[in-house]
Amino acid sequence: MKKIILRKRTFLPALVVFAFLYTVSLAGCTNALSGLPDFSITTPVFNNQEVSFVFYNSAAWEIQKIHIKMNVYDKKTGCPPANNVVTFECGFDCSIPPFENQLLYASLTDYLQGTQSDQLVIDNFYISRLLFSNGKEWRDVFGFYSQFYLCKEE
Repeated sequence: MKKIILRKRTFLPALVVFAFLYTVSLAGCTNALSGLPDFSITTPVFNNQEVSFVFYNSAAWEIQKIHIKMNVYDKKTGCPPANNVVTFECGFDCSIPPFENQLLYASLTDYLQGTQSDQLVIDNFYISRLLFSNGKEWRDVFGFYSQFYLCKEE
């Protein structure tokens, strides 16, 4: 059996390369490096192919664009209601001043077009992207701040 001998000349450069690559890989993960988001939302309500929720902007800047993601299922079968796609994503322009709230609506009409589903379940609802008036952007790519409750039906 051979012994593996690590030499100082090869170990130190390998360690430096690993540290550099690790740092670069984390640079793209804004969620891993930033604090809590500057907003809060109420429980989403599903009604007539539309999801509504109240968004509160606790940031010091106006929010100009919001992207949301959620999972949508047929209540009876547990399957996706349209095109075998569970995740629904949409973005819309808005104007929410600092420290104010606004009732927002996301239409599922295009997503549900041609389906016979009358009862749907919405879960894993989260804000995936915010664009602020100062040009800054906040992202939650992986849904760290998702809401794992089911939507209320009206």
